[in-house]
Amino acid sequence: MKLVTAILRPHRVDDVRAALGTFGIHGMTISQVTGFGTELWRTETYRGRRFHDESVSAVRVECVVPDSEVEDVLSVIRSAAASSASGAGKIWVLPVDAVARVRTGERGLDAL
Repeated sequence: MKLVTAILRPHRVDDVRAALGTFGIHGMTISQVTGFGTELWRTETYRGRRFHDESVSAVRVECVVPDSEVEDVLSVIRSAAASSASGAGKIWVLPVDAVARVRTGERGLDAL
C-alpha cells in the first residue's frame, strides 16, 4: 500500500476529488494548508499597504491506495489538476506498512 499526497491549488480540488471518485477512490483526507515553494515571495496589497507574503494557501489531498493503482492515481490527479501556471502543485508517494479500520479492526487492503 502507498500513501499518495498531493498539494494543489484550492480551485482544482473539486476536479481532483471527482476524478478520483470516478476512478474508484472515495476515501481521502482533504486539508487546508499553507506553504511556499520556489516562489519564495509574493507581493500583496492590504488596505493600501504593500507587503511580502511567503505563504500560499493550498489544499492537501491524501489517499491510501494499493501498490497496483499508484501510477493510475498519479495520472488521474495530474490530469485533473493540470495547469501550465507555476505553483500548480506537487504529488508524492510514501510506503504504508499497515492500515487498520478503527470500527471493525479490519487490517490491510480490507481496511481501505
